[in-house]
Amino acid sequence: MRRALPLLLALAACGGPHGGAPARSDASSEIKYAVLPCGKKISVELALTPEEHARGLMERPGLAPDSGMLFVFPSTGERLFWMKNTLVDLDIVFIDGALRISSVAAGVPRTRPGAADSEVARVSGSGAYVLEISSGAAAACGARPGARVSFLSE
Repeated sequence: MRRALPLLLALAACGGPHGGAPARSDASSEIKYAVLPCGKKISVELALTPEEHARGLMERPGLAPDSGMLFVFPSTGERLFWMKNTLVDLDIVFIDGALRISSVAAGVPRTRPGAADSEVARVSGSGAYVLEISSGAAAACGARPGARVSFLSE
């Protein structure tokens, strides 16, 4: 399946029968790693459902340097991330259906204890995928708009 995953994702990125948004296949649930432009493998926890999207990395006391969370959406679109109860500083990488980085929000701050909702960081960008990784990891690995990422199943 490792060889088939990039092909399935590439086909999904070409669009569904109506031409617009990328279609999602079951291959998305088999993603284990995101590979950044420098070749660094990030072990990813998947957020596939609306409930998982809403929960994200909330309440997590830390994030290992080579790990992150990959949010998978049914199509490319504008995404808004509200970092309520997020306890770690993050880089947030927005990735389109063709696996090109559309934007990077670097150094998104954690939620300060007792912060009012109006003080909680909000980040938006366009993507079919959104990768949350440790703050500083995106710049260290050349993750910038136009660069490519890939996904691996093993």
